[in-house]
Amino acid sequence: MEKGLGVTQARKNFSDLIEKVYYQGDSYIISRHGKPAAAVVPVQVYENWKQQREEFFTLLRELQSEADLDEQEAKELASEALAAVRSKAG
Repeated sequence: MEKGLGVTQARKNFSDLIEKVYYQGDSYIISRHGKPAAAVVPVQVYENWKQQREEFFTLLRELQSEADLDEQEAKELASEALAAVRSKAG
């Protein structure tokens, strides 16, 4: 379950926060001045994210090679795709 905390509250209750993340699998979004600043998640979530990220970039490199794109062309296509995804999410 994802919960939100201000940075001051997170600092005061850091030990409890870590225990809840470790033992209960909770996740926290830490806000600073009312804006999300950091996430505290179980290590398994973080490790999974890193693995998925590496697999994604490996796939991108393979696709770039197969498409015979130079680095600049690949960056431009990636930027366009990212902008399209962000515009639909927002």
